[in-house]
Amino acid sequence: MLLPMFGSSLGRWRIGSLLGFPVEISWSFLLLLAVAMLAFGGMTAVFVTLLAFGSVLLHELGHAVVARTLGVRVSSIELGFFGGAAKMVELPRSANHEIAIAIAGPAVSLMLSGLGFGLGAVTGVALLSLIGWINLVIAGFNLLPALPMDGGRILRALLTRRMDYVRATDSAVKVARVFAIGFAVVGLFFSAFQLLVLAPVLWMMGTQERWMARALAERYIRTAGGYAQRSAGRGGAEVEVLPRGAWEVRGRGPRRPVVASPVHLERRSGLAASYRGRSLGRGGRVVAGRAGAADRGP
Repeated sequence: MLLPMFGSSLGRWRIGSLLGFPVEISWSFLLLLAVAMLAFGGMTAVFVTLLAFGSVLLHELGHAVVARTLGVRVSSIELGFFGGAAKMVELPRSANHEIAIAIAGPAVSLMLSGLGFGLGAVTGVALLSLIGWINLVIAGFNLLPALPMDGGRILRALLTRRMDYVRATDSAVKVARVFAIGFAVVGLFFSAFQLLVLAPVLWMMGTQERWMARALAERYIRTAGGYAQRSAGRGGAEVEVLPRGAWEVRGRGPRRPVVASPVHLERRSGLAASYRGRSLGRGGRVVAGRAGAADRGP
């Protein structure tokens, strides 16, 4: 699963890194291990859960590597009660990039599945066949067209070839909510606790995706191949937001360039003219327009 990064680091602990990506576990992952131990067979269930999450980690690593290749920064990979998430600091620049990043995780899982089934058949080791089944389930589940799952992101990206980014997101969320209701029904009738809990979470995450799509609508334009990031050359301006205190540290001399590293860099039409020099609270202050030179302080 791919998620935009937000919120604090409370309740998450870094346990290492893989190919340069920090790996974190949340408190809910520890809860899952406790549930597995107490309700599903003790240490054997914990071992199978850890085996499954090893596969989830490689699935998320597939997302993260392709995202980094396409210039989308991933802050970390987080493991939790419902699986894993590659947390993106930036969003994909186009529909094709989103499809490539989203499909990378299931592709890794399908390769691991084939490897597990193949080695299991050759060696007769049941554990290898189990790895094959685990990864097949991971790939199939994540390809369900339920935003923000991988299949839902692929669906949204494909829909932007026929409609704008907001309408495509709304349509993908409607499909996701059908699945959320289905998860709730299956969870009730088959006592599938995890699906029962996942249903309202998926519903709420769909709402968040709709809000985010509206907030970012001006960033994207519709093309024949789906959405694409708007170019700054089309009347837009480059906006640099510096962290709190950087304005004072770097000085306010006339036309003096600011060389502090920006926390965030985005291009949006008219934003520089509207916000230049204005305090943005925790986000900092917009100090540079298209010319790239700092404004005088107030």
